[in-house]
Amino acid sequence: MDRKTAKHYIGEQVILNEGKNGQYVGILEDMKTEPNKPWTAFVRIKGVYEYPEISLNELELNKPFLKDNDIFKCSGQKIEPISTTFPSSYDESLKYALKLKWDQFQQINEDSEIVLSLIQQELRKLKGENLLFEESYIYYQIVKKGRQVFIYEEEKHESLSIEECPFEFEIHVEEKWLQAHYISGLTFELNNGKQIDLSHGSTVRLNKTQFDPYQILLNELDSPSLHALEKGLQKFGLGHEHSVYCHNALLVQMLSSLSRQEFKGVNFISYSNAETQYVVQHHFERTIRENDDDITYDRFEFTSDTGERVLTSYATQFSAE
Repeated sequence: MDRKTAKHYIGEQVILNEGKNGQYVGILEDMKTEPNKPWTAFVRIKGVYEYPEISLNELELNKPFLKDNDIFKCSGQKIEPISTTFPSSYDESLKYALKLKWDQFQQINEDSEIVLSLIQQELRKLKGENLLFEESYIYYQIVKKGRQVFIYEEEKHESLSIEECPFEFEIHVEEKWLQAHYISGLTFELNNGKQIDLSHGSTVRLNKTQFDPYQILLNELDSPSLHALEKGLQKFGLGHEHSVYCHNALLVQMLSSLSRQEFKGVNFISYSNAETQYVVQHHFERTIRENDDDITYDRFEFTSDTGERVLTSYATQFSAE
C-alpha cells in the first residue's frame, strides 16, 4: 500500500501480509514516513486472515507468530486493504484459518487419491499392479505337527492351519519366487502343474494384494458367477482394472463367525472410467454343506450415473426371493 492511501486507513482494519508466516488482520494504529524511504506501519493485531504455510517436507504446524493485540512494526509494503469488515475475534479467526487450511490439504489428498487410482488402473491393464506391492509380502514358515500343517508368522507369533488359508502362496524354487497352490501335506502345485514338496521350516509368502476386499471377492466367486460379473462389466466396456471401491459384506460375515453355514447380503462395488461412474449391487446367498456341493446364488445389478442398468446372475438353485 502506498503512503498516500495508507493515510486514509489509519484507525481502520487492514491486512498484514507476512508471506509464508501467514496473513493477519489488524488496526493500522499509526504510520511513520521519512523522505526517500518506505513508510513504516504500526499495526495492532486483531485476527488471523490466513494460516502460516505448512511444509510437506517438514510435516510441522507452524503456528502464527503474532498474537491478539500485539503491536507490530513493519514495512508499509506489507499492508493491504481489506474488502470487508472482519468481525471475528482472534481465537475465532484462528479456527477459521485452520479450517481453510484443512480444506486445502483435503482437496490435495482427494486429488492425489484420484491420480493414484488412475495409475493403479493403468497398471492393472498392463498386468503390472504387483509392482505397487513388491515389498508388501508376509513371510511364513511351514510347520508340521503330526498330521497337521500350519503356517507360522514369526514376527507376530501367529499360526494358522494352512488348510484354512484361501490365498495363493509363493514358494522359493531355484532362486525364484513362484506362485503355487497348497495341495496337501507339504505339497504345493505351481501354475504349470508341477508339484513341489517342501519341508518343515520352509519359507512361503503371501502377497498383501490378496487381502484387498475386491480381490478376495473375485477369488471367492465360482467360475460361473465370475463370468456373470465380467459379462456385465463387458457390456459397459469395463474390466476389473476399473474397480474403485468394494464393500465386501460376504467377507465381513465370514470373518465374524467361522462356524456360520449360511450367508446372505449385498456387496457394493464401484467402477469408473474417464467418463462414467458405475455402481454394482452384488446380492449373494451361500449355504455351506459338508457332504455336498455348496448352494450359491449371485445377482449383479449394474447402474451407471446416466441411468443405464444391466442385470446378470448365477445360481446353483433358485433363490427363495
